[in-house]
Amino acid sequence: MRDEFPVRVKDVLAKRSGHRCSNPSCQRETSGPHSDPTKAVNIGVAAHITAASPGGPRFDFSLSPVERVQIENAIWLCQTCATLVDTDVVRFTVEVLHQWKEGTERIARWKIESTKPLIGEPNQHPAIGLRFDMTYDDARALLIRDGWQPYMRHWNHGWSPDVRYGNGPVFWERGYHELAYCSGTGYAFCRFEFMDANRNKLVVVTAGEEENSVPCKARVVRWFFENTTSPSDGLDPT
Repeated sequence: MRDEFPVRVKDVLAKRSGHRCSNPSCQRETSGPHSDPTKAVNIGVAAHITAASPGGPRFDFSLSPVERVQIENAIWLCQTCATLVDTDVVRFTVEVLHQWKEGTERIARWKIESTKPLIGEPNQHPAIGLRFDMTYDDARALLIRDGWQPYMRHWNHGWSPDVRYGNGPVFWERGYHELAYCSGTGYAFCRFEFMDANRNKLVVVTAGEEENSVPCKARVVRWFFENTTSPSDGLDPT
């Protein structure tokens, strides 16, 4: 017998994720309009982090049936990624799924808080045409075109633990030496810093894996001004 999530848990889980798949390499929207104006389409599922029944992926015998159907054991995924994580439990461990969930909820929180005034927003600065979910390659080119200057670090920063893990080596080898920090696991957050002629500092944060050998791109999830005019080195992007 499977221990299934109550409707209430599914509803809250979907909302906490912003109705986006929690896989950082996917992040697709999971809800949208139906052809019937009174209905909506949903391709998201409340997937079990540890399986709903014995023999299932990542099943945890230490959990009670009540604990197994709590929101702490649930992750919101699209149907494709829900199938994917259950076919390779060696790669998609309990720890990885918890990191995905934490990361996507953090991004959802950033999005709903983005209407608040930016920290330290200067009066004069170049245009910022960034969009959520654009690739960092595109974001960087756009900012440079509009007058933002990458804050280029010394070449030896490439040996720092702050950029040697996760996406760090990929971006560093590409010459993106405005990279201050990359986390090595989970959502693979990376922090990049730019300056303008007035010494305003713009921070851009990306999430998701970046690979040269496959079409896998980190995406912009946040940008903000910092209320100091001197760049930081190696700060956690979150």
